[in-house]
Amino acid sequence: MRPRVVINFACSLDGKIALKGGKAFRFSNLEDLTRVHRMRSESDIILVGKNTINLDDPKLVVNEKYYKSDRIPDVAILDSNLTVNRNARVFSYPRRVVIFCRRGVEGDIFDQSVASRVEVKNSPDKVLRSDFVVQELGNMGYKSVMIEGGKSVITSFITDNNWDEISIFYSPILVGDEGIPMFGTLREPMRLGHVETEELGDGILMKIKKAL
Repeated sequence: MRPRVVINFACSLDGKIALKGGKAFRFSNLEDLTRVHRMRSESDIILVGKNTINLDDPKLVVNEKYYKSDRIPDVAILDSNLTVNRNARVFSYPRRVVIFCRRGVEGDIFDQSVASRVEVKNSPDKVLRSDFVVQELGNMGYKSVMIEGGKSVITSFITDNNWDEISIFYSPILVGDEGIPMFGTLREPMRLGHVETEELGDGILMKIKKAL
């Protein structure tokens, strides 16, 4: 069964998800952080790209400072050439971490020194595609997937139509031309679907449901 896929990220008012060179910046306010960590607690697995791990070194857990939960969600990492940092904090929790890479990449790079149970899944194609990732996660029994970035991952899942909902928190901050935009190159303009907005502290949350 295909899992439900929700894309979530925060950005500036001018649509930037990071600063120059991909440097991380916390756009979320307290209210949005509470929402994000609640979403993590309700998700079976959190999906990110390799650059998010290597550049930001996130824990991808539920922080009790924002939302109390005993759950530690599993993690999926898209990493075509298997160059993720083996010492990243994401591997320091007792959970399953699934790394998706392209065909032909050797996957035995982790030993028993990490707390996570790491599995490497090779795509049948030379290019790692979101279709394979979604199908494989469904085959593994995951029913809800939360995507937290980065730009190329978000863009690929949207252009391949492998999403059900997009949540974007807009912070009252401007970054300028040198920031990293939320989306990459699109083949053509896309109409996404129904949009709902609400104020969230000093920012705005936008939820987009896929058009039927």
